[in-house]
Amino acid sequence: GNIEWSKTYGGSREDYACSVVQTSDGGYALGGYTWSFGAGECDFMLIKTDAHGNMEWKNTYGGPNLDVVHQMIATSDGGYALAGYTGTPGANSLDGWFVKTDEFGKMEWNQTYKWEEFDRIYSLVETSDGGYALAGETNSFGAGFNDFWLIRTDASGNMLWNQTYGGKRFDRASSLLATPDGGYAIAGDTDSFNDGKYDVWLIKTDANGNMVWNQTYERAPPQEFSNFIFPCSLVRTLDGGYAI
Repeated sequence: GNIEWSKTYGGSREDYACSVVQTSDGGYALGGYTWSFGAGECDFMLIKTDAHGNMEWKNTYGGPNLDVVHQMIATSDGGYALAGYTGTPGANSLDGWFVKTDEFGKMEWNQTYKWEEFDRIYSLVETSDGGYALAGETNSFGAGFNDFWLIRTDASGNMLWNQTYGGKRFDRASSLLATPDGGYAIAGDTDSFNDGKYDVWLIKTDANGNMVWNQTYERAPPQEFSNFIFPCSLVRTLDGGYAI
């Protein structure tokens, strides 16, 4: 655990890295968002470094308003995929935004998933057929104020289907896994099922996004509205279970 090296990347304002992957050349790619660079108020940013963390290049993606990354992954073609949300110019709303780049960070395509209100993507995975699955929250439709939101796309990010899960109050999906049976595991937080006390919520779906089972995990002692629980990582364990 001794630090071998550390590096900082950024400008005169706030810059956030949300994801890091090791690249095939031994370097690293970092995905996040920046208030220091780019075209607008806040933009997606992708940084590529060598094996010692020295920056090789950086690229930003976005428009005049707020563009925030929540996760970046390396894709099977050597490129990168970044997902989060984008502000809609002239409207008080947020839309899910998905950007695909080549290995040098040049944008190949982007997709916006737009409805009426606030829709955010927090996690994504590449699927076995070359498409993608994305998870987040939607305030535009579903059972309650905010719901878990699962989107399945083709290889170009075109939506094939989407599903929502939730109760009458606030439900937000923050981590997503593709499971060996072709389905998905989704972790997040909910206050729909415990009288306004935020719990961790884990959902398992089949390949079409239909819920197979779900479990909530209450913290002790319960605390109403004092702190949002935001599960930041979900992994599948060697015995087939999950750790959140």
